[in-house]
Amino acid sequence: MTETLFFGGSIVTVDDAFQAPEAVAVRDGAIVLVGTLSDAGAALSDDCDRVDLAGRVLLPGFIEPHSHPLWAAKTRGAPVVDVRAETVPTYAAILAKIRRRVRVARPGEHLLFFGLDAQLHPDMEAPTRTLLDEIAPDNPVGIQTSNCHALFMNSAGFDACGIDENFPTPTGSVIERDDRGRPTGMIGEAITWKALETFYQAWGDDRLNDEFRASIEELVSNGITTVTEHLYLPFYKAYYLSALKQGLPLPRIAAYQQATTDDMQVEKMVVGDDRLWMAGVKIHADGSPFVGNIWLTKPYLDTEITRQRMQLKPGHTGGPNYPQAYFDRMVRTYFGQGWQMSVHTQGDATIDMVLDLIETILSETPRADHRFRLEHCALMRQDQIERAHRLGVLCSFFINHITHWGAPIEDALFGPERAAHYMPAGSAAKQGMRISLHADTPMTDPSALQLMQAATTRIAGDGRCLGPEERIDAETALRAVTIDAAYQIAMEDRLGSITPGKHADFVVLDANPLETGATKLADIGVRETWLAGQRVWSDA
Repeated sequence: MTETLFFGGSIVTVDDAFQAPEAVAVRDGAIVLVGTLSDAGAALSDDCDRVDLAGRVLLPGFIEPHSHPLWAAKTRGAPVVDVRAETVPTYAAILAKIRRRVRVARPGEHLLFFGLDAQLHPDMEAPTRTLLDEIAPDNPVGIQTSNCHALFMNSAGFDACGIDENFPTPTGSVIERDDRGRPTGMIGEAITWKALETFYQAWGDDRLNDEFRASIEELVSNGITTVTEHLYLPFYKAYYLSALKQGLPLPRIAAYQQATTDDMQVEKMVVGDDRLWMAGVKIHADGSPFVGNIWLTKPYLDTEITRQRMQLKPGHTGGPNYPQAYFDRMVRTYFGQGWQMSVHTQGDATIDMVLDLIETILSETPRADHRFRLEHCALMRQDQIERAHRLGVLCSFFINHITHWGAPIEDALFGPERAAHYMPAGSAAKQGMRISLHADTPMTDPSALQLMQAATTRIAGDGRCLGPEERIDAETALRAVTIDAAYQIAMEDRLGSITPGKHADFVVLDANPLETGATKLADIGVRETWLAGQRVWSDA
């Protein structure tokens, strides 16, 4: 039996029934009492471990409700070359970096570059197969966009992936081709992630295991004790079980299996004491605003970025990933199996399509507590928020779009009116919805405090505020990365607050985010992370 008494600092429980307690008592990984120091001490044995917070702040561990821990390790860890705009600021510099890497490559070595960005690389052009063949005639080369939804390859890359003029475009995928059907360089959506596996497999498991450790460290060092794997595939299980067996500080993992498996079957899985479990199924109803493959009722702006860098024609409104009948069949199949559905939706026309289907399904086969989730929700309209809330549909907002791409969202993609309500977390919260916030790593770095700052300020990288009316207060933001995020993964009875009976998952901070200025939230120091009553990370 292990017992720990926490005292000597501020305790933010995120539970109205236990406000400003003096101490928390923990036994065998569970919270047993929240209250006065004398009562908490009396609940434990005299030789319990005593943790003096020394004036710091104890909160429930943060929950990242939409991310990709293992996939992030594949996507951003070495030997992937980071070419994001914050690292390599121009497209010309990216090409120069690729040329340098090719010059020292082994014959046949697979080379992958991550972070090409049509919005943030000012001189970007879409890399063609011909250009990449000239740069690297003998090595498979892939350049993945920072939004993860598209991949550019050379001929050796297409050959390694088995994609040629005779290869049929899978449902839910994009392969750009010439008049003869030969791929010209860019692929998108589901085929992208399948093609990337060719690169990952060529590097072997040792590389992935090393980078997975780094991915885990990044999560726990940011106070994240629960995270979702929102593109889970069945073979991921072995890596997660290995991490647990090795005793790595793996956060709790709520898996959402990718919907496009051939048999549309999902393993019912619970490993350990809520350490890894199958939470639901993930479907990409559309793509990325930054690629141009989301479905809109009003077109993209006609600008240099949309026309030249994104190669969109004037009046472009995009479309859904799947034919309507196929999409309907997937949702109905998984819903009929009893799974929670998590649907990637960015464009408002996509959201109309999804809400129409949800309303039809629920009228045919009512389920009181279905917790349908819409992911990202970039251009969700007010009428859609009201309709979603009425249907019991939940929204998880990728709020970092504002901080990372706010200026081009307003100036180049959608204009001031739509930008003011882009990622409308404020409107959803005012409607009474239990929202969550996410970083969608590897797209952006995992940090609940950064998410809170983004949602409470909506300040873009150039200092402008996009839609002050869509800001939320600090308490709503904290709930969105703790108890309301727990609700969205159907674990609010076990996670998300410091409440007796729940798992003892905590984060220790330098300052109270409810008492810190909105523009300083991301600067709060994370000092310790506790998982199931055990300290799994410390800055000491």
